[in-house]
Amino acid sequence: MNQSHTIEKNLLKQVIVVEGDSSLRRSMVNHLMLDGYTVTGVGSAYDFYRQVFEEPYALAIIDSDLFDQNGLVVAEYARKNTIMRIITLSDPLSSTTVPAKIKAGADINLVKPVDFRLLAACVTTLFSRISL
Repeated sequence: MNQSHTIEKNLLKQVIVVEGDSSLRRSMVNHLMLDGYTVTGVGSAYDFYRQVFEEPYALAIIDSDLFDQNGLVVAEYARKNTIMRIITLSDPLSSTTVPAKIKAGADINLVKPVDFRLLAACVTTLFSRISL
């Protein structure tokens, strides 16, 4: 499942959002779509793996507190098996430290509640670092 080290132009705006809170997930998906990204939202690690197996993404936004698997495991999988950029999301009282999230593969960690302007800025910045 390893993707090549560059991303085709048509994948440059492909984002997958992995968030267990369906309301927050819909809001993030809608906001990023308004910014011109092609976004898929899923609510579990299982759905993430299934979706990534079916099509490649350039960026993953991953909740670190998923109900079916620790989001850091998902981030680590994405880092080791794809070339996706990774943003992790965490609750302010999460016991997982930011260094652990970075070690698992996160490029950026954002704390909930998510400021959508900051999220969009992070997505734009990460996409600017992807080589074509």
